[in-house]
Amino acid sequence: MDPSPTPYFFLSYSREDTVKQRRILRELRERGVNVWVDIENLTPGTPTWEREVERAIRESTGIVVLLSPEANNSEWVRREISFGEQHRKRIFPVLIEGDEDTSTPLRLASHQRVDLRTKFETGLDELAAALKDYVGTKKEIAAQTRVVGKGIKPAMDLKKLGVPILIAVAGLAVLGGIIAVVNGSGNGTETPPSVVATTPSDTDLPIIETATEPATADQTEPAGKIIFSCEIQGTEICIINADGTGWRRLTNTSFANSHATLAPDGRMAVFVVNYGTYSEIHELDTQTGQTKQLTDFEKWSSAPEISPNNKTILFQYAAPGETLRLWLMDRDGSDPREYFSEPGRDAHDGNWSPDGTQILFAMGKGESNKLYIMDFDQRAPQVVNDSIDTRGRSDWSAKDLIAFDQGGPFQHEVYTMNLDGSGLTQLTSGMNAQGVSFSPDGEWIAFTAYTNVAGRDQSSCEIYVMRADGTDVRRLTNNSYCDYQPRWGN
Repeated sequence: MDPSPTPYFFLSYSREDTVKQRRILRELRERGVNVWVDIENLTPGTPTWEREVERAIRESTGIVVLLSPEANNSEWVRREISFGEQHRKRIFPVLIEGDEDTSTPLRLASHQRVDLRTKFETGLDELAAALKDYVGTKKEIAAQTRVVGKGIKPAMDLKKLGVPILIAVAGLAVLGGIIAVVNGSGNGTETPPSVVATTPSDTDLPIIETATEPATADQTEPAGKIIFSCEIQGTEICIINADGTGWRRLTNTSFANSHATLAPDGRMAVFVVNYGTYSEIHELDTQTGQTKQLTDFEKWSSAPEISPNNKTILFQYAAPGETLRLWLMDRDGSDPREYFSEPGRDAHDGNWSPDGTQILFAMGKGESNKLYIMDFDQRAPQVVNDSIDTRGRSDWSAKDLIAFDQGGPFQHEVYTMNLDGSGLTQLTSGMNAQGVSFSPDGEWIAFTAYTNVAGRDQSSCEIYVMRADGTDVRRLTNNSYCDYQPRWGN
């Protein structure tokens, strides 16, 4: 193999899709995208083939996966995706044949995809633009002179803050009292990851967007902490104070970490570690960095949520070829058991009611789901509002509001409604907003939104907060990589 020294993308595909693969390869190159494909560089089946494929993935900028029923059944495509995830490569799924259910592996179900089935030319334009943007982002990160983990914070830029000078000065005083804490990392999944108390290597201090409505004396300011997924170097877990201060990176492992949520005490958290062919739920002490593996199914366990009394964890589980199901386990990971399933439909993204007596969850197929509520003991779900269509992520506030997102590709917006489905209200517009989480007092909503919706830049996702009525929108993160999946805690 003799790859070009310029950045390139590894193309993963099924041999059954070779005709389409060749056309997509040609079209991408005509659009200025450098693509590496095995058949041009190697002879399949030779002793060096597998070794060189691994090397090509390791040295690539990212992986473009052509999705089809054949690719979904291909052992090699799945191996290439797993190997890429283990080496923290960004995956760009491209749907070329079949439908969401028959063509998309479970591990890519939450990824945004380019659909070439009905809009081949425009879809390729979108894909090429996304790949070029990502190459530019990687170059920008590489050019940064600041290094994560050194405990050095950049100088404050008052122009960026966009807040009154008195608040800025107060913020400086608070920041001056923060002490950087760095814990050493070790080997293996049971070893505590590094906890780095510093700002990201490629971000300035958090920017607060201009408020749509000024705070009045009787309005509360956001409090507590927000834990989220950050693609700083692969997918890791980060945390930030709800006012935008105190950013810290919590994990630093060779695996992808995601779906973090805080325990009621605000110190402990649970999150998901993706091992390539399966995922497990782990516990994390956000102060010391100590971790503990809670599940050991070697299946797909994800989206954990801790009960309000801190005794039970609700999560979703799936074995290969099965639908997603809701499971429960005790807080220490013991006594895992199936809680709810529905033949032919996925039950997923469960949440607790504030008092812990009911469950809010999504049920459907793929990205088309309704939200349901059921009493914890009765397990008889009732649809909340039959008119909505959501991917699944939702939250239940202390003021008995439900927040969720819905919309097409790069057109998602945040909505709220009452527990009976009435009062459906759209809160955001034009932000591709998603991944909602209420503050513990129910006054605020944290969410992910994109700063470059027009360009469909998948690395432009940042963490925002707004009041529960959609006013006073504030941006907390400002990075050249993606921040997403926020969960608010004390």
